[in-house]
Amino acid sequence: SLNFFGGGEVDGGAKDRDPQPHVCAMRKLSILLPLSGSSLFWTRFPVLLTGTGPSRSSVKPASMSSGSTKNDADTTNTPDRWSSQAELYSNQAAKLTELHGADLVTILKDEILRSETIVDVGCGTGAFVKAYMQQFPKGVPGQTLILSDLSEGMLQKAQETVNPPPAFQTKILFQVEDGTKLNGIPDDWVDMVVSLFGVFLIPDTEATLRAIKRVLKKKKTSGDGVFANASWMFGVSEYFTSKGFGVSLQDAFQLSNQVIVESNDDEKPDFMKWSTPEDVQGLLNDHWSQVRCFPAIHNTVWDFGDLWTMMSRNPMSPIPNASDEDKMKAKRALEAFVTQNGQLSLGEPIMLSTASVLTIARGI
Repeated sequence: SLNFFGGGEVDGGAKDRDPQPHVCAMRKLSILLPLSGSSLFWTRFPVLLTGTGPSRSSVKPASMSSGSTKNDADTTNTPDRWSSQAELYSNQAAKLTELHGADLVTILKDEILRSETIVDVGCGTGAFVKAYMQQFPKGVPGQTLILSDLSEGMLQKAQETVNPPPAFQTKILFQVEDGTKLNGIPDDWVDMVVSLFGVFLIPDTEATLRAIKRVLKKKKTSGDGVFANASWMFGVSEYFTSKGFGVSLQDAFQLSNQVIVESNDDEKPDFMKWSTPEDVQGLLNDHWSQVRCFPAIHNTVWDFGDLWTMMSRNPMSPIPNASDEDKMKAKRALEAFVTQNGQLSLGEPIMLSTASVLTIARGI
């Protein structure tokens, strides 16, 4: 059956209207989500039942057979750890990011229809474009969507999985790009920059935001360009567990890492700077005059074996390079966390939540 999804909006702590409803084949669930520093608001979350978790002419198209176009990316610094995990990421983690990608596309629907050029920074294996193609199965006439990533392996996997029909009206291009520079994208040229769990992984946040602002259109009759971003939210497991919705996948990831890495509160991982709506507001308010955050949560059902495989091979984690002893410590910590210290059996399906901060910024 088809159900509808809508979400609450956080704008400086105020409540606002729901975004346009999104049709999706998921069972609807309503919960009350408290956010630090803001009033309580109602939002509806779907539950997914699953087993796994320069000038315009200078941007050259890359067909599905021709490979990607490189634009001033330093291939010696290409993150091989992401390239080597592209297949696993596409089969597991991308199943989660695609859920939040569908939410972001829903919120952006009207903006997308008005855009001539969209750039996806850190496209990974193509989670955003998959959601885009579900929302716009025929594409958008006259629109160009550029998928960019520094990892050639991720970009190649995106090319393999993105298969638009012959009559698809959006031109889809693939480019190797350094997100801190975007050297292959002209100044003042892009209507929308999107990043679905990509930008938040780049260590040099300020350089990345400057590059995004440089390529976005400014003071045109149709308005400034839009930056749309998704980052993972941490620190929500206690609430979810108390309401019977399992634990947060992001918190499980953080815990399993901390078992083998000494934590220093003054030296948080770069991605933790994007971990709450308030954090994101603080990062972007200096660059954009209007910043809105939409918390989104999805519950998914996992098998522990698949979960551990994804966690233990994640390029963001120190676990892949840890000793066998430390890997076992991390695995035991993860087992205890997802079973709530033995209250649940590992043989049972494990319910996990993925929480994200979806952000729309405009007004350069």
